[in-house]
Amino acid sequence: MSTLSGNPVLSEFTEGNEGVWNNHVDLGLWADLLVIAPASANELAKMANGLCDNLLMAVYLSARCKVLFAPAMDLDMYKHPATHANLTKLQSFGNIMVQPAVGELASGLIGQGRMAEPEELVQAIAKTLDTPVPAKKKSIKKY
Repeated sequence: MSTLSGNPVLSEFTEGNEGVWNNHVDLGLWADLLVIAPASANELAKMANGLCDNLLMAVYLSARCKVLFAPAMDLDMYKHPATHANLTKLQSFGNIMVQPAVGELASGLIGQGRMAEPEELVQAIAKTLDTPVPAKKKSIKKY
């Protein structure tokens, strides 16, 4: 992700041997939109219940911006009443859910639970930020 974005990817509260602090409060205040994709059943449960055991959850709990999340899990996990209770709770907080797709899952089963396609996530982000989606760039054939 850092190669694609040209920015560092933060995953721990501190980084490197120097122990540089990644301030979750600053990150939560800095963001215009927090996108959690994929959002596993575990992450959804943490978000819904305020568990804060990693940098992502600390940023989520500190964020003042809109939060968009894209569930991704096996179909039985997605169908479970506990998962649906967490989804309902998260949406009641004002979080925006991008519905999971129906298709082949990592388990080999077919059903709902597959993370929305990147194009759909881009559309949801643009809609949430109220900005137009950039036109696709034409690929240039190299000979």
